[in-house]
This record gives sequence, structure tokens and C-alpha cells, in this order.
Amino acid sequence: MIRSGLLNGLLIVMLSGPRAKAIEERIWTSFNNSIGGNLYRAKPFALPCFSHFEGLPSVFNASACAEIQKNYASASFRIESYNGFIYNQDEICVADSQNQCLLDYNNPANPAAFTNISCNQGSVSDYYIEVHSPEDVIAALQFSRATGIRLSIKNSGHDFFGRNSGKGTFALWMRRFRDISHDKAFVPEGCVNMQPRDTITTGAGVNFDEVYRFADEHNVTFIGGYSPTVGTTGGWLQGGGHSVLSVVHGLGIDRVLEFKVITPDGVLRTANACVNPDLFWALRGGGGGTFGIVLSATHAVEPRMPLIVASIKYTQTTANVNEWIEILVNNSLRWATEGWGGHYLANNFICVTPLLSVQDAEKSMEIASSFALSNNGTVVVENLDSWYVFYSKYVIPNVARIARPQILNSRLIPDSLFATESGRAGLIALMNWMIEVGLTPYIPNTTPYLYSWTSNSTSSTTAWRGSVWHLSTGIAWGYNSTFAQRAASLKLLDQVAEKMHELVPNGGAYFNEANPWTKDWKEDWWSDNYETLLAIKKKYDPEELLSCWKCVGFEESSAVERFPCFQAFELGASTPA
Repeated sequence: MIRSGLLNGLLIVMLSGPRAKAIEERIWTSFNNSIGGNLYRAKPFALPCFSHFEGLPSVFNASACAEIQKNYASASFRIESYNGFIYNQDEICVADSQNQCLLDYNNPANPAAFTNISCNQGSVSDYYIEVHSPEDVIAALQFSRATGIRLSIKNSGHDFFGRNSGKGTFALWMRRFRDISHDKAFVPEGCVNMQPRDTITTGAGVNFDEVYRFADEHNVTFIGGYSPTVGTTGGWLQGGGHSVLSVVHGLGIDRVLEFKVITPDGVLRTANACVNPDLFWALRGGGGGTFGIVLSATHAVEPRMPLIVASIKYTQTTANVNEWIEILVNNSLRWATEGWGGHYLANNFICVTPLLSVQDAEKSMEIASSFALSNNGTVVVENLDSWYVFYSKYVIPNVARIARPQILNSRLIPDSLFATESGRAGLIALMNWMIEVGLTPYIPNTTPYLYSWTSNSTSSTTAWRGSVWHLSTGIAWGYNSTFAQRAASLKLLDQVAEKMHELVPNGGAYFNEANPWTKDWKEDWWSDNYETLLAIKKKYDPEELLSCWKCVGFEESSAVERFPCFQAFELGASTPA
């Protein structure tokens, strides 16, 4: 049992007194004993390659460093360690180029990145709990409440906002919650009149690679994301959850039927349409790490289904890229009505549909195919037996690059823009401008365009409904980039944001893949739902034990104290805060 009286003084103890360090260590040790030894100190991922840590001598570990260098860009390697974040902005202080511990992502063996340089803690929590049971989570919440130390929640480390880490937090690492089960006739608790559904329940640590394999073994299709190592139950799901199959089968928030969640008051709750329906609604789009610690989620699944794939690429030049962009813009509305979902880029796309035959698909893609073949390209249109076959052949070999700081900006593009000549012209002009200034348009065609949505059943932005594209682009920083260089690149991204907003002024953006410094973030990410979400947040987390950058409940007044690394850019500073 945690002794609240002792813990109440922890923050003062940590900051003052000659015996502070020893007392602090005893408190952490006592807490560790209370949770069965599952508390660990956290150090940056690349520390073994450095000979200094926080300015003091540290032991260079040649064998551990070699292993890290070998696997520096391996997501499957990183997710098995608490400190293995997928995107570097989650582990560094983005506003202080000295407060980080990074290797050169282009050449992890480059000694310039770690020789005579101090590895610093950045935004990595000092301590984390390797969560094995609900009791670990409840104990962590008690500890947070008693000490005032905020929590952060991490599974695999896929986040663009730094919401799964945090300077000054202590972390819950959920990767060990790996249970998966299949129920052909699931009925949510308390929903006696609901028809049984075919479902898969995933623990908080299960990722897509694991659930796709499991679903295939059980002859069903799980509608999920495109990256093998993204978690099924955390931020992806709670923030919206798009898929290349969303066009027909909906977002992750449309398909989840029940959560098991521990709210910040330390109560393990069921949340579904019949039990705690307000919490269920909030978890269906209100964002991860905000309303509670989700232990598992139950998702509706589809039967095993064949898919038609179109993989088309061409040799891009300055002379022909505009025509390709025009083809994408002028045909995307029709493609959406035919069930095509995928990812469009400036020189290729890979799309799938469950609705067409091979013959119909070839006809559908004829204009893109003809262009590609006339520009030294290739075309594949084929029928694959299942999602897992498609995933193995097309997704795994084309995983996105990781292990670098990468900041995104995006906008949901409604069908009304594609329906008019002026709208299409504006979209073409925007994308051509992006290419001219050195950015790469990235277009997940992953909106729930054909899915029959029940109004107000989910809490994410309503801009998802009726949109055809999730138009995106991003910038990446070098491992040794300065604050000024980072700020300059963000100014370019701000220009993109302004142009996207001008094109779609009343639209929205996908919370998980938006610009972290979005100005109208409440409206863009949650439409008119924010105030209701905030009321639910205050009901279940009145002490604000869970908080993250521009999540529900975020207050500008406390941002400098709680989120100094991100807030420095929000303030438009030209030097680090």
C-alpha cells in the first residue's frame, strides 16, 4: 500500500535539501516494491553510443551501441523497449537542439553524432512502469495523485505530437498487454438487445502485425492501419483510426464496440453504448492518453475478403508531374465511389478495393495506367485472396521511414471540392506549389466515404464524413539541426497550413496526423464536440492526472510549464525557451 503522507512531500523533497537525492531514491524504491519491481529508470535509446550523459562521464558500451546502430531504423526493434520511440520528436526536446540523444539517421555509425557530445534526457521520462496488470495502473494513478507527477502513456511509440512521452512525467509502458481473442458472437456488456457481432479483442500492447496474423488465422479481416508496429488500441483508435479499407468499412472508431479502461480515479470500467456511454463516446475520437488508460478494446471484424489491388508508378520529372496530379484530382471522387482506398504520392500509388472485379478495376484505372506506361512506369492490377496477402506483399515492403524527427500538416478534403472545376483547380495548384517548394504531397485516401455513419456516434471531427482525401505533407529535421533551422522549416509548414485552410476553410484535420501547432485545433480536430469532450474529461479526470499537448483539457496558461519543448514554437520564439 502506498503511504500517501510520504508521497505528498515528494515534489518538495526532489527540489530541496542536502539529503533530497537519497530520500527521493528511497521513495521510488518503496513505490517499486509496491508494484512488484516493475518500475525502471529510463535512459535515451542511443545512450550506449555516448561517453557522456547529462554532461557527466558515461560508459561507452561498444556491443550495445553496435546493436542500436544496426537496428536504429527498425520499428520492430524499437517497440520492444520503452525508450524506443518511432519518431524522434517524442524523445528529444524539439526546442533545444542540445537536449537530445540522437544518432545520424542517414548513417547511424557516423561518429560525428556521438563523439565528444553529451547524450541528454530530452523528453524521455525519468521512470517508467512496465505494466503487467490493472493493479500496476491503479498504483501509478495513486502515485501520480499523491505526488503531482504527471503520467504519460506509451505502447509502441508511434506519435507525431510527443503525447506518449513528456519531460517531467513518469510513464506507463503498455506493450506487455498482448492478449488477443476472437468471439464470433460478442454482445457488449449490458446491451441485452444488441445483435451479436463477430469481433476481435486486443490488449493495449497488440500491434497491427500481430492482429493481422491472428485475424487471418481465424478467417476474418481486421480493419486497421498501414504500419505493422502501430498499436490497435491506443492513440490510433482513440484518435480516429484510418485504414485503406475505411472507404467502405469505416474508421477504427466506427468499429470499436467496447473498451476496458481505468479512469484516473483508479476504477476499472467497461465503456460501451450501454455502460458508461459518455466515456465510450469520448474514447471514440477524443484522443489517446486523455480520458483513461485503456487496457483492451473489442473491434468488429469482417469476413475474410478478396481485394483488388492497383499498384501504379511512373518516372517523375518536372515536365510530367503536373499531369499526374491532375489525374489524381480529376479521378479521386469516382475512385472513392468505387471503394478504392490507398495512398497517393507524386510518383505512384497503391490502392485496394473490395467492390470491383479485375476487369472493372482495369477499366477504372485506365487513365492512370496509360499515363504510367507512357512515362517509363509499371502497372499491376490483380486479385489477392485476403487482406493478409495484400499486407504481406505490399504493406510490409513499403513501410515508412522512421527514426528521425518528422512533423506533419494535413487537411481533410471534402467531395464538394472535387465536384467543381474551380475546386479541382485550387487543389491542383496547392499540390503543385508544395512540390515546387520541395515538399512531398502525401495523400492517404483513407476516409470513410462510403461508410454509413450514425450521426454523433463518434467524437472526432465530422469533417471525416464526406471527405475523399486526407491530404498531408511533412518536414524532417536532421539529427544535428539547430533551433533556428527547425523554426524555419516549421514556418514553411505553417504556409502549407494557411493554404490548406484557405482552400477548405470550414473543414478539419485528423488529430493523430495534424500540425502540432494548429491554431484552431479544437475546431479542426473535434468540430462542435470539444466542449462536450471537455465536460467528460473533467468528470473522469478532475485532477488532470492525464494531460498531453493540445489534447482535450489542454490549457495555454500551463503550457510553458508542462510542455516547454513544444510551447517554444507556439510562441514563435526565434531562440530556445
